[in-house]
Amino acid sequence: MAAWTYVLDEAAFHFFLSCSASQRRKLSVAFERLRADPHREADYFCQDSTGRTLSVGSFCPFLVTYWLDEFVTEIRIVNIQRIRF
Repeated sequence: MAAWTYVLDEAAFHFFLSCSASQRRKLSVAFERLRADPHREADYFCQDSTGRTLSVGSFCPFLVTYWLDEFVTEIRIVNIQRIRF
């Protein structure tokens, strides 16, 4: 079985770059957790404009929205949001 990789779309990549170094480290840990267990149960689901079901995972203090491209074993990260408490 091929190892999963994660891919950030442009908006997620720009969000990642705008974060502080400590926040980028936290996000990197979240991405690695997803990579280690891509089929983990999502916290909730939503749909994109094409009708594709997206998984949303909570990795405090972030919500990471993604979908799995099983054909090429990629985790497609399409959105990252900071959770405000």
